[in-house]
Amino acid sequence: MTAAAIVNPRAGSGAAGRRWPRVARMLAERLGPVNACFTEGPGHATALARELAEAGCDLLIVAGGDGTLNEVVNGILMGSSDPRVGVLPLASGGDFARTLGLAGLAPAVNALAAGDSRRIDAFRARFRGPGGASAERCFLNAASFGLGAVAALGVRGWCRAMPASAHYLAAAIPPLASGRSFQVTLCLDDSFSATFDITTAAVANGQYQGGGIRIAPEAVIEDGLADVTVVERVSLAEVAANLPILYSGALYSHPKVRHWRAARVRAEAETEVPVELDGEPVGSLPLEIEALPQALRFIFPPFRHAER
Repeated sequence: MTAAAIVNPRAGSGAAGRRWPRVARMLAERLGPVNACFTEGPGHATALARELAEAGCDLLIVAGGDGTLNEVVNGILMGSSDPRVGVLPLASGGDFARTLGLAGLAPAVNALAAGDSRRIDAFRARFRGPGGASAERCFLNAASFGLGAVAALGVRGWCRAMPASAHYLAAAIPPLASGRSFQVTLCLDDSFSATFDITTAAVANGQYQGGGIRIAPEAVIEDGLADVTVVERVSLAEVAANLPILYSGALYSHPKVRHWRAARVRAEAETEVPVELDGEPVGSLPLEIEALPQALRFIFPPFRHAER
């Protein structure tokens, strides 16, 4: 087995880089030699993943956050190779690692050592890029538009001493307090279309977003479908009163939350509505999403099975 780690030393405001020497020793003890490749800036993890996969690397270990994982996934999907992918959650967010059931560093290393891999879905998104031109990118965890994307943009460059969830909620307070909402038309699988006045919406593969918010509590990453969650217009007071259900898995119990499953999603608006993919702001609506079923091989903790 040829294993390589793609390490983003800046993830978590440098936490990943500081933790890497200890992690490298743990990996060497459990897996043997692992080639470490350090990213040097945005987009570098994509290039590294493509190069390593095409060179025949059997296992790519992503040491960073959800943004680094997104880049690696895009690098793999650009080519024709099919390496296994493992996750070491070294940054503050780690939402996709939560869906995989990786609650910490030791369980992640144990999963890598066991090598239990299964095929999971990815998604391709087309949207309007920052300059107005059409753009395309794959995502693994979730795409969101509205408040989720506003919050993702707001936390860029913040000090990561606080938990990621605290950053996300703090960034969401000003637009919620102002009563900001977004008129969005949503089309699902060419069979459903409706217009909503939303606070936020997510098209999710994984269950978590924003450092632990359970935006799609019933999502399964192997079913070929996205879980579409729409939160209709809510106030800051309503969010504060219902804060526990954001993390408990009871989000769908709220009367202003709608939920569907679809393999294809289109969202459009007459005004500018921001879009983020896997926590990274990328542009604005219109947004088209299609499922890529069973597109990737991912390492899971031993004996973990997908359940709704």
